Amino acid sequence: MKKLFACFALLFGLSSVAHAADTPVDLVRDTSRQALEMLSKDNGKNSAKVREQLISMVTPKFDFQRMTALAVGKDWRAATPAQKQQLAKEFETLLVGTYSATMTRFKNAQIEIKPNALLNNEGREAVVKSEVTLPGSAEKKPINVDYTLYKTPQGWKVFNVTVEGGSLVTIYRNQFGEQVRKSGIDGLIKSLQDKNSGAKAT
Repeated sequence: MKKLFACFALLFGLSSVAHAADTPVDLVRDTSRQALEMLSKDNGKNSAKVREQLISMVTPKFDFQRMTALAVGKDWRAATPAQKQQLAKEFETLLVGTYSATMTRFKNAQIEIKPNALLNNEGREAVVKSEVTLPGSAEKKPINVDYTLYKTPQGWKVFNVTVEGGSLVTIYRNQFGEQVRKSGIDGLIKSLQDKNSGAKAT
């Protein structure tokens, strides 16, 4: 899980330059480069400021609504519009909070973006493959990271990240499904709210 968030973090530094990317590969490559540049500012000393800069840039480029729908799975269809809105809001808060707490550890990571995206759904979806090497990692080989995007009128957006076969939305789907079975959609919302409140308190 830590590896997944580490690599998810590398794509959070989305800037206005990346917004102009014509292809999903360009988007991931430009974004990763800019994220690493921002993370290396002041040798990580200015982490609070850098964290605010990166987080303020992320929301327009990630589709948290789609990520939440995939993570909740079949139970998403049973949720009311208000519940869906609340779930997406809390899931976004959880992901951004988890990311921001760990991102400065990976300022010296190296990432190699593979040049050819795998296109699906008549070219509307794409998988961009990459290899990430984390500093100080006990493992010698790079970590395989796949970014899944889809094309919107506003450009490409990321809705899933897979690390060594472990999908972000699938990991959460297992957790969310168990919570819904125990206490329903409202129970899942309450669980996410409690996690986010606890994170703010620490």
